[in-house]
Amino acid sequence: MPQGPLRVTSPVGSPKYQQLHDVLVSDIQRLPEGSALPTERELAEHYDVSRSTVRQALSQLLREQRVTRRQGRGTFVARHKIVQSLELTSHTEGMRSQGIVPGSKLLDVRRVPAADDVSAALRVAPDAEVLRLERLRLADGDPIAIETVYLDALRFDGITAALVQDQSLYRLLSSVYDVTLASAEETIEVSLAGEREATLLNVWVGAPLLMFSRCSVDVGGVPIEYVCSLYRGDRFQFKTRLEPPGSLRREAVSDARLRTARRDDAGSLARVFIDAWRGSYRGVVDESILDALDTNAVTEWLGRLVVTGPQRTVLAENSRGEVEGFVRFGDDVDDPRSGHIAALYVSPQSAGKGIGTRLLRYAISELVSAGTRPITLWVFEKNDAARAFYSGLGFEPDGSRRVEQEYQADEIRLVRSAAYDDVSRTSALATRG
Repeated sequence: MPQGPLRVTSPVGSPKYQQLHDVLVSDIQRLPEGSALPTERELAEHYDVSRSTVRQALSQLLREQRVTRRQGRGTFVARHKIVQSLELTSHTEGMRSQGIVPGSKLLDVRRVPAADDVSAALRVAPDAEVLRLERLRLADGDPIAIETVYLDALRFDGITAALVQDQSLYRLLSSVYDVTLASAEETIEVSLAGEREATLLNVWVGAPLLMFSRCSVDVGGVPIEYVCSLYRGDRFQFKTRLEPPGSLRREAVSDARLRTARRDDAGSLARVFIDAWRGSYRGVVDESILDALDTNAVTEWLGRLVVTGPQRTVLAENSRGEVEGFVRFGDDVDDPRSGHIAALYVSPQSAGKGIGTRLLRYAISELVSAGTRPITLWVFEKNDAARAFYSGLGFEPDGSRRVEQEYQADEIRLVRSAAYDDVSRTSALATRG
């Protein structure tokens, strides 16, 4: 620090301690975090001011969390704060975007009855069973937040087995359950660390914490998660962009619309089918079957199904006219009293945008509207991702098995019971031509 009288940079008439504070802020910004500041006596002599002026300036710096005090050791430059944007992103992605190594420690996983606030946020019945995941969030190995996530236990059954340390929950929801988060409502409050929070976060009891409560919904407006997080107030600085009411913004979700497939869509359907099979079924069916898929043959086959097949084919088409996925559904040929999902495929290039969920929800709503009844489908037994995805919408194994000669891979039948009625009907299908 430069020697000599106080360099006045504050507005004329500012108190002496404020002038010293502003000078110290400038000096601190040039020092590495953790650097020791001179003692009160040394600062008083250094800047030719009184000890009381120094104490006032340091107290203000302490309140602003620019410095920290260690009993019996002195005053030190505080650690730089993590600047976090208020946006719908995972902890893992947020830290990596800043060059920080993210980390998580799973503290607790259990099924609990939904409390009133959780029940209201997730729109489940009071005391319905929910999954409670508590994790300690780390940044470069340091504890920075305690996060508690609540999920619908029925929809996301089995997710805890797939959730390992340091894995992004959002990435898991997207890849396994085909969930695309569209928006969230978040509240921010101030809290104080209790004994447990202080121990986990390595702060003193009563240290200021930022408490975030967030409810996130998918592209269909269905609640996905309710999250309560406690962040260290000394390590975080949150920022967001504010716009006037009514400002237009583009949602980062699929712009696909649903419509009934036509015969001339067969080529596009075939491309989705082949890409989906080769992208998802390696290790599930024999490689030779995947390699032998012929575009012309698949196009002809799907063209016939669109026109004369017993099931209805509905596709998802983006604003550029590109087919991103399709579903075929109708009566179960083995039991006309049941509905049946004959096929559901999404192009790998369009994965993670919620298209599969939209198509399946539409098919379910159409089959349910035709009469409350069970809905069946077949899935490869080794396709864990697909089984978890279907389980999230109420499909469970009924014990039936088969091996189709064409594929030589074990399949199991899943059934969604007529009593599973929590899927809301989507908007009416826009049909063309």
